[in-house]
Amino acid sequence: MLKGVQSLINGLTPDRCVICDKPLLGSCRVDKWGQKVCVDHELLFCTCCGRITRPADVHLPDGRNVCSFCIGRTVRKPEHIEWVYSRVQDIFERNFLTLPGKIPVEIVTSEQMLSHYSKPTHTGTVPSGLTVSGGVALFGMPMKHKVYMLDYQHKVLFGGVLAHELLHVWQNEHRIKLPPHYSEGFCNLGSYLFYKYIDNELSQQHAQWMLENPDPIYGDGFRQVKAIFESEGGRNLEKTIEILVKKR
Repeated sequence: MLKGVQSLINGLTPDRCVICDKPLLGSCRVDKWGQKVCVDHELLFCTCCGRITRPADVHLPDGRNVCSFCIGRTVRKPEHIEWVYSRVQDIFERNFLTLPGKIPVEIVTSEQMLSHYSKPTHTGTVPSGLTVSGGVALFGMPMKHKVYMLDYQHKVLFGGVLAHELLHVWQNEHRIKLPPHYSEGFCNLGSYLFYKYIDNELSQQHAQWMLENPDPIYGDGFRQVKAIFESEGGRNLEKTIEILVKKR
């Protein structure tokens, strides 16, 4: 017997569809967060957490969607950026890596992000973050760096992306050239460390997605670097990248 019908027979209130709010009296679809919807709905998932979104949620022109659970936790203001940045910096210092000074971070729209991006994206989608480095380090002066971050990102996702980009900054500052699977894998290690540091339901989900990512660069490369970090690297980011340089 269908669950909704059984609920009515037992005098219980049946579950309701999170999209149309109608009682679920037949088969339904369920997302990873336990939200249930009618089987005939077109599903749009939150780009921050993966929840099924409602019509009243935020649906951006670039195709991204942000659910009601995430919209109030998106990074929008300078103080939001500072809150995340300080935690990323703390994670790096705990793992023996120091950033080259305070790196400017700017939140941009999809159109603005693409205007700063000089090459085709890896996935065909708008990047969540982008590092731009330039200039020549003379007389001990550091290079100039800037990180652009896509708008409407939950602070947990924002932190993971920012950690990734700041490790690109570190590699650029030290003129380190690695194969893509090592370079991006090392940056993804920063994201993973941030998610494990935050350790809430959303960060745990993102950490798990990283461990399961089938991409040869961002998935396999990350897992290779993670294994080195946890064994040969002794959980030391600078030592880990020294090992990667020798292996390239």
